[in-house]
Amino acid sequence: MISRLARRAARVAATILAAALAASVILGCAGGGSALGLEQPPASLDPASPRLSAEGIAYDTTELTVPANEPFVIVFENREAISHNVSIYANELKDRRFEGVLFGGPATRWYPVPPLTPGTYRFVCDLHPTMAGTLVAE
Repeated sequence: MISRLARRAARVAATILAAALAASVILGCAGGGSALGLEQPPASLDPASPRLSAEGIAYDTTELTVPANEPFVIVFENREAISHNVSIYANELKDRRFEGVLFGGPATRWYPVPPLTPGTYRFVCDLHPTMAGTLVAE
């Protein structure tokens, strides 16, 4: 039988863990250094999700359009062994809105991006800043 003290300690630990997880997700989306990237597609993946691939230290497209004020998923395929990612910035490279996890390929990651207000953003590989493009939320 679990003592009352042990149950209370377990509740406190669970609360702290939940708060830490929520903070890491919020900070990661706001540029706090907590990169995101799913190794499997989410069950509710929209077939119209923006897709991007990297090969030859270049993205296959330099323009993406996404719905404004709605979360979305970028499907990112890294076709080469060196690490790449996709991060989204407002105001050039000063205000990160999303940081995708770096990974080597060939592999694919699914980046769950929080809602972006209408406007124009930059997407870039943080290791190779010449890999960049424009993302429009409309």
